[in-house]
Amino acid sequence: MLHIAVALALFSAATPYDDVRAKAASVERLSSTVAALVGVCPDGLMVDELEECKKNLGTAAKQWAGKTVVVNVGAVDPQFMSFASRDAETAKLVWAPLLDLGNELALTLGRPEKLSASGTIVVARRPFVGASDPMLMDSDLQRAANTGNVMVEMVGTFGKPWQLQGGGKIVRGLSFEPTAIRFLHARTGKVLVEVTNLK
Repeated sequence: MLHIAVALALFSAATPYDDVRAKAASVERLSSTVAALVGVCPDGLMVDELEECKKNLGTAAKQWAGKTVVVNVGAVDPQFMSFASRDAETAKLVWAPLLDLGNELALTLGRPEKLSASGTIVVARRPFVGASDPMLMDSDLQRAANTGNVMVEMVGTFGKPWQLQGGGKIVRGLSFEPTAIRFLHARTGKVLVEVTNLK
């Protein structure tokens, strides 16, 4: 009976996000994978990343087509993330979903709007509402967003490549179509908000 109780406790601790994530393939080298899917090998890659990118240029699209993957975006600059509100069991974060991979290469949710006059990618801020630990206070979420301590992990599929020109440069990127997103505290790893059923 004890073994059954322990098993049930462990199972109940899993969240809907965990269930989705468990079925996804992890992308270890995001920058080289995105570059390969876009069709370029940007300058500045480490030697092993450059070799991997060149090798994958011809096969990446086929390899990742339709595959559910998990990608770690890392900590988000506070200018792109803010806390909006919360109730008893859910919270809302507002995020401008852009991951600048350097070398005029980026990953975005959907296609970005445009490039600014200075050549900066412009993406719309989007609200994300999901389950949140009721023990977290508004101030906890606000502080994490304001100090750049919100880390993002996403589960979904790679979408279509895009290209924008402006400000004297060309920026290439790849869209990502998420099915679930987890926002965590970058220092502690504590889950702040989990958003599922995005499609």
